[in-house]
Amino acid sequence: MRNPIGALRRAQQLRARLKLPRERLVGGRRRWIRSSMDWLAGEFGHDVVTRPIVLPSDVIPAGYDGSLGAAEDVCARVAERMDLEPGQCALSFGLEEAAHRHRVGIVREATGRWIRTTTGNEIQLAPSLAADPIALTAIYAHEVGHELLLGTGRITFAHRPDHESLTDLLTVFYGFGIFTANAAYERRPHPNGRGKQPLARGYLRETALAEALAYYALLRNEREPAWDKHLDPPVRRVMRNHLKVLTT
Repeated sequence: MRNPIGALRRAQQLRARLKLPRERLVGGRRRWIRSSMDWLAGEFGHDVVTRPIVLPSDVIPAGYDGSLGAAEDVCARVAERMDLEPGQCALSFGLEEAAHRHRVGIVREATGRWIRTTTGNEIQLAPSLAADPIALTAIYAHEVGHELLLGTGRITFAHRPDHESLTDLLTVFYGFGIFTANAAYERRPHPNGRGKQPLARGYLRETALAEALAYYALLRNEREPAWDKHLDPPVRRVMRNHLKVLTT
């Protein structure tokens, strides 16, 4: 006979684990966020943090139709706001999507990739992303982050083994934290039609991204940022609580 209380507890434990960073962050999550964000400010300039944060309506136009053409337009807006030079990194929607299911039921999507080629660097995205402009924006911003960090030689794989987490943080630094945080965790209908299964994206995940947004707000001298209404409720709650800690 199944134990419904035990099943609920295991589901809660899984959900909590999926909201924590995927990689070990040296010095602990909060210290790593602070030191890494300060490093980014030193590399890209503190003025980047003071730019207006990017809201969904800034990059996703009204009437977005989910076509590849519309997705390319969203990516062009992201690239411009992240200071990517025209022609610096090619974009294609030819990535064959792979969804990896683990024993515990976690689903991780491989929907974006930054690669070096003989003719220049390229970002490849799965065409299915066009149907979800929030995830599209988050994943493309992450891949642009690889170009800005690895493609320009600011870091190397050997120098920063935490480069994936740092790239997630760069999206927050450049004002795309709403997208990265909101796309980090969701529940999707199970392929067999029975209930839902968790989908985890990215490396910093929901909790660390919420705390990163709090530090981002602190750097902007915002105690009660109006933009937090665009965050999913769990992210907004953690962000507000941590911002109170930072400002007291």
